[in-house]
Amino acid sequence: MKTRIITYLSVLGVLLILASQAYIVYENYQQTRKSLIRESDAIIEEAFKKDVTIRLNLYKHLTHQDTATVIPAAPKTPDTKIDMSKFKEHGNNSFGLLDLAISNFVGSKIPLEINRLDSLTGNILKAHDINSAYSVNIIDSLPTKVVIHSTKDFKSSALVIHSKMLLIDFQRKKSLQLILINPFQNIFKRIWVLLTTSFLLSLFCFYGLWFLFRTQARQKKLMAVKNDFFGNTAHELKRPVALLHLALEALSKPTVFDNEMKRERYLSISRDASKDMSEKITMIMTLSMAEEGVFKLNYSHFNLLEEVQKLKEQFSVVADKEVTIQIENTADDCSIQADLDHIRQCLANLLDNAIKYSGGSVLISITLKKLKDSFCISVKDNGIGINADKLDCVFNKYTRLNTEAGSPTGFGIGLSYVKAVVEKHKGRVEVLSEPQKGSVFSVYIPI
Repeated sequence: MKTRIITYLSVLGVLLILASQAYIVYENYQQTRKSLIRESDAIIEEAFKKDVTIRLNLYKHLTHQDTATVIPAAPKTPDTKIDMSKFKEHGNNSFGLLDLAISNFVGSKIPLEINRLDSLTGNILKAHDINSAYSVNIIDSLPTKVVIHSTKDFKSSALVIHSKMLLIDFQRKKSLQLILINPFQNIFKRIWVLLTTSFLLSLFCFYGLWFLFRTQARQKKLMAVKNDFFGNTAHELKRPVALLHLALEALSKPTVFDNEMKRERYLSISRDASKDMSEKITMIMTLSMAEEGVFKLNYSHFNLLEEVQKLKEQFSVVADKEVTIQIENTADDCSIQADLDHIRQCLANLLDNAIKYSGGSVLISITLKKLKDSFCISVKDNGIGINADKLDCVFNKYTRLNTEAGSPTGFGIGLSYVKAVVEKHKGRVEVLSEPQKGSVFSVYIPI
């Protein structure tokens, strides 16, 4: 319950962080867009002023008159009277009335050319580092419609940025407007640091959430494996403990001392049960020490063929199965330097698995080969085999490949113990298997 609450709080926290980031990015985008609109207003105004200056100079050149005679101080004719209320409606109070008056005055001789204005606007945009497609439009205010635009096949949409309309002709009620057709590159250029930071923070949030879920999944799996391991351990140790208890109880009876055969039998059962428990406990301790890095080997010189023959005698007699073990030796000298107890236990585990996971008639072939730099012991059986998709995890700790009802019980540590011991000897273990055809486990011990 506590873990679930922590998970919900973590998810809620990540969602709040992402929502905050989205809000900040959106607000920054809106501010940047408004700033770009204000720049567009200033740019179209500056371009128009430059165009007015150019037309005025052309007008002077054509009339050969002084500037004082060309520019009236204030046009007084009814045709050039300025309606300030209409001027304010367009929101251009910063625009000079003198420029507007000059434009109206010279417009009859040298009218405004859209291409020249477009070129002036483009130069100003470059000076402001705004790399965007654009269009300069002349708009008829009544009704509001585009009369002329500087870009061919121009189509307005909700994604473009419009400057405010700049009134340039009171009589005809015409205005100028700058349209930025593709402004998002410039917007992104101004907010890329924030976008990148938000993106990275979002990635970190998602990674943290994924890591949390993965850790929880692993913990659940580890808990299930641990419970399964404890259950199997208790079950496996219960059998030798029960045998030992029965044997000791029988030995405690006075009548047993009079029967030499019974006494030896119960003593043999006690020794086998004690040995079985000792081997299982040794495997568990070995894996634990291997994980902690304190696992040490006790090297000794011994004959591997002799140890294999002893194991053959031990495993050839199984009460409920017919077991045949064949030994093939191609080495002249089977002496190796290794940890005798651990190597013998590794081979015992392989033989035990071969018998457990085979049918009623078991055929096991043990091959000893001396290679250039190692000694190879192969254990081949005619058992149920292993599916190809499970071969990669066959040596994993606490892994039991066959968990169906009625399948042989075990710790799930036998093969992981084999791998740990062999790798501690700086060797390797390999497996080849086919379902329903058996398996071959090969152990390579350096010489």
